[in-house]
Amino acid sequence: MAVLRRPRIRRYGISEEDVADVLVLVAPFLPSVDVDVEVPIRDAEDVPVVAAALVGRADAIISGDRDLLDAPELRTWLLGRGIRVMTPAEALAFLAGGPG
Repeated sequence: MAVLRRPRIRRYGISEEDVADVLVLVAPFLPSVDVDVEVPIRDAEDVPVVAAALVGRADAIISGDRDLLDAPELRTWLLGRGIRVMTPAEALAFLAGGPG
């Protein structure tokens, strides 16, 4: 929930209670997923992000999280499964047709 306190997010007026209310509503419909990731993930809180990307067959993980961005072994492993790890700026450049 610390993300909600960041200035860029705080401007939207989303409270922790709002997030909790949404999670209570959607939690019964979320699948339980076990994914065998064959490389280390530095931050345990990133495991669900990687698992969701794998199970959801995502094209990319867009994040400013250094634990994901500064993990070459994980990034290579994900790329081998068709998932790029990009910063928001890299994703925007990619979508605009530039390098990325």
